[in-house]
Amino acid sequence: MNKLVIFGIDGGSLKLIEQWKDELPHFKQIMENGVYGELESTIPPVTCPAWPCMFTGKNPGKLGMYYFTDFSSSQSHDFRIHSSIDYHSSSLWKILNDYGREVGLLNIPVTFPPHKIKTFMVAGAVGMPINLKLAPTYPASLKQKLDKEVGGYKIFNTVAYPSPGKEDTYIRQMETMLDMRLKSARYLMNNYSWDLFICVFTVLDQIQHFFWRHMDENHPHHCPNKYQNVIKEFYIKVDSAIGELVAGLPAGTNILLTSDHGFGGGYGGFLINKWLENNGFLKLKHKPHQHMLNRCLQNFKGFLLKHLNQRVIRLIVNMSPGWLLKKLSFRTTEKYDAIDLYENLDWSQTRAYSVVGTGIYINLKGRDSKGIVKAEDYNDVRNSIIEKLAKLVDPRTGESLSPKLFKKEHIYHGEHIDSAPDIVIWMPPYTHHARINGDAEWIGLSDPRKLVLSGWHRLEGIFFAYGPDIKQSGDKLAGLKIYDITPTVLHMFGLPVPDDIDGRVLSEIFKPDSEPVRRHVIYRTTGEEQEVKDKISKLKDSGKI
Repeated sequence: MNKLVIFGIDGGSLKLIEQWKDELPHFKQIMENGVYGELESTIPPVTCPAWPCMFTGKNPGKLGMYYFTDFSSSQSHDFRIHSSIDYHSSSLWKILNDYGREVGLLNIPVTFPPHKIKTFMVAGAVGMPINLKLAPTYPASLKQKLDKEVGGYKIFNTVAYPSPGKEDTYIRQMETMLDMRLKSARYLMNNYSWDLFICVFTVLDQIQHFFWRHMDENHPHHCPNKYQNVIKEFYIKVDSAIGELVAGLPAGTNILLTSDHGFGGGYGGFLINKWLENNGFLKLKHKPHQHMLNRCLQNFKGFLLKHLNQRVIRLIVNMSPGWLLKKLSFRTTEKYDAIDLYENLDWSQTRAYSVVGTGIYINLKGRDSKGIVKAEDYNDVRNSIIEKLAKLVDPRTGESLSPKLFKKEHIYHGEHIDSAPDIVIWMPPYTHHARINGDAEWIGLSDPRKLVLSGWHRLEGIFFAYGPDIKQSGDKLAGLKIYDITPTVLHMFGLPVPDDIDGRVLSEIFKPDSEPVRRHVIYRTTGEEQEVKDKISKLKDSGKI
């Protein structure tokens, strides 16, 4: 049975790859000698839950993961960042290990803390605390080996974003991080045993977030300076890295390229809670304010990023106590925004609110601790919000914005759907935010300094397949979804697909005479899982596997 490699390209855009394919020879070769297409992401298309959904084949309603941070509707201050603990038991690598297959993982977001797997795991940064005490690898000794091999393996960027005047420093840092991932992948592929190897490159996501306006001539803050080709240059660098790794693969290896979402312009921000307040669904007790300590710390962070060089910043980070680093992190800022919201809402007069910018919660009596909306009024309140939001106009053009508005039960299902936002919002090219400070519903329209991220996610990611079992037709496929990756991989390894997976096996990618086509797709009920494990254990004890 053939080995399989999955290269994850966080934020990969098929439109850009097609546009620049003549300068991306390795992407082009895979496209023309394999199959490819757009891979529909989760709704909304956010790194978490997208990667966990990809590698479980399950929608967010089954995982209970709707955003990086778990903001339940309990209306308490008990927030936490999602981690591998939330989905490891149903992950692709856990299933493969249970059947005796060896797996190697490098830099997949939301894989911290690392779990005991066969053969190795190097966790990605998302969900990982800055004041890291637990080794980010399994086995733990692998971190020291990587340090020696690549000259110090790094998880986090020292410069979080390219503040004005720090763009060149940020770009050099991204180049260094990409080179380090490449060296790490090459070392792991060549020195450890694996049947499936997954490596995720996150550099394109970060570069596109910050430099999109320099490339996009239609962006309201377009700035055609020396940075206008930075995104293209990094696509070329990633293409080169993939080409180098593919050249070193064992003969007969199948290859998949996937992304968690696509990318496009971010033209401004919509403050959901301000809109809810203006439309009578939300009431504040008094003018919101950030906690004094948090505000001072964020100002301190901005000063460091603007005025100090990377070496000095790294020294300060290494000397700072864990509690301080935690308060300076982006996710902790979101937590304080949520606390600010909870403490400033007049719950007795609030029918709806947003904790994260991806959706709106109805303040439902009987479910929420401070709920006031009766169950019989739930649909009326929700429908009223949707009808009013549907009439939003583009603040730049005055034309209808036509935001995509979803009732949670229309896009999610599973045992955790109760914790999902009641209304899910998606309105490109505008982002949406839950913070309550500010007087306007829209931000970043005229002042680029208030729009840190000029590029934002899109639903359309990438899917490429190439190898001995894959069609060599160059066909562009349609109807591919992020949930399809796990069942397809399981079938490629000749393993049954759990019947609680939401995706399908992408049979259309295989050659007509290939082994995956000759085999029927087998499904197993989740109740059979323990029985399968017991049989495998007996076979291992007998020495047959």
